[in-house]
Amino acid sequence: MSIIVLIAGILCMKAVLDGGTRYAFLTVLLPVMMFLPADFNMRLPHLPPLSFEDTALLSLGVGMVFMDLPRWKFSTLDGLVLLFVFTSSYSERIPWGYNGAYLHLCNELLECVVPYIAGRLWLGQPGMRIKTVNTLIVLLAIASALAIPQVVLKWNIYIHFWSHFFPGQFYDVPQTRLGLGRVEGPYGMAESCGLVLLIGLPLALWLKAVGYFGRPLKFGTTIIVVLSLTILMTQSRGPWLGLIVALAIASIGRAKRPLRRGILVFGLGLLVGVPLYTYGKSYVDSASNKRVEIGSQVQTAQYREQMMDAYIPIAELGGAWGWGNLYPVVKGQFSIDNEYLLVWLTQGYVGLAALVLIIIDASISFTQLGIKARTFPERYLSFSLLGILLGVAVCLGTVWLSAQSFMLFFLIVGWSQAIAPAKKRQPQLVAIYT
Repeated sequence: MSIIVLIAGILCMKAVLDGGTRYAFLTVLLPVMMFLPADFNMRLPHLPPLSFEDTALLSLGVGMVFMDLPRWKFSTLDGLVLLFVFTSSYSERIPWGYNGAYLHLCNELLECVVPYIAGRLWLGQPGMRIKTVNTLIVLLAIASALAIPQVVLKWNIYIHFWSHFFPGQFYDVPQTRLGLGRVEGPYGMAESCGLVLLIGLPLALWLKAVGYFGRPLKFGTTIIVVLSLTILMTQSRGPWLGLIVALAIASIGRAKRPLRRGILVFGLGLLVGVPLYTYGKSYVDSASNKRVEIGSQVQTAQYREQMMDAYIPIAELGGAWGWGNLYPVVKGQFSIDNEYLLVWLTQGYVGLAALVLIIIDASISFTQLGIKARTFPERYLSFSLLGILLGVAVCLGTVWLSAQSFMLFFLIVGWSQAIAPAKKRQPQLVAIYT
């Protein structure tokens, strides 16, 4: 039954042939990403395990090679993304040999490079930008509404349904906290779901603020409430913290005096963040010899502190290219709840440097676009995207990128190279964005 993942690829290729790559992106890839779990896959010779998302990305990628890449202009960020992909793949030669590196490269090209190219090619176009955000938000809202019952049921509706088509592939391990189920949706674990909502919620607020809720989004306030409740129900503190950062930075774009708001936001961040970090660390240290409740905030913080102490020396031994996915595992520390540490372990310090430089480069681009923006919608969008990127960057200190959150991250990164400020002021929003 796993052959059904090919349906997504076939539909995407049909959409490419019927309406072009942009049409396929909007009508097939985004719905597949937002609704179908990436946990299930099929295997074909000479290819990595393919999920619904992978087959759709493969069809879209082939279409873009022939239809869109001839007008591509190379940038520094392109080189950093390719370096990240190379380190991720090259490191796999250590545990799996060069065939393993090749298979991993195929996977990275699909889930990292194709979304990045899509962001660069299309999301700078005003009409395409609105259509993409509208589509993404309405799909995310529907997916969230369907996922909310997990709070009471304590099992994932999406995984339960699709597991009938992929027997033996994936067993849902319910995540609970405080006696309630943690909402995961079709996005993997609760933390990954929180990351997806961290990306979506500021964009929904931007749509509402600039007065461009399209026809599918007439009830904008209701949708924002649904997204807010869902990220709350993930019970994922990392995405919560990232969302606070994202919304604070996005507020710079809404202010009448952005510079003053920016100074206030970053000043308060330092004024509150540094003492809060110091207090949190001392609290965890003081509780280290005490018995704490399993799953509590203190126990989680203790685990992460011990994880860093245990794995940093191993990461250093990995050198430039890391250990690949078969890095030495410390007893009792099986989960690496930190994307930066995980990349350092698996891809070495070269891969870690590439990831950090990707975030820095994209952040600089969004900041410059926000400063140069001539209209409120442009300025607010630029700072919203900057907030999303930096919110995710903060969040990655406590979670890792996977499945849809990984693809959306590189879509946002590609977006940073696509937007150009308008050449002159436009009094009408419709004139700017349609």
